[in-house]
Amino acid sequence: MKESEPAAFLGTCAKHYAERAVAQCHDCNRFWCADCLVPPISKRQPLRCVDCALVAAGVRAKGPRRQGITDMSRAVKKTIGI
Repeated sequence: MKESEPAAFLGTCAKHYAERAVAQCHDCNRFWCADCLVPPISKRQPLRCVDCALVAAGVRAKGPRRQGITDMSRAVKKTIGI
């Protein structure tokens, strides 16, 4: 590839729509910008986004158990007493 040729356009980041995607997450297959990707510690580890890296590390649960927490609207969430 010559210096004047642009790199292949992957699309935009799944979280930051104004940012160009630089790579694809190995687990969720979505495109992410450099800020949203976790660099692998070793060469054998795949490139993952922040959410998939947290699931792979065991910090966050994946699937329906987690989905119920994040899909609540403001009206459903309890307000903290003032």
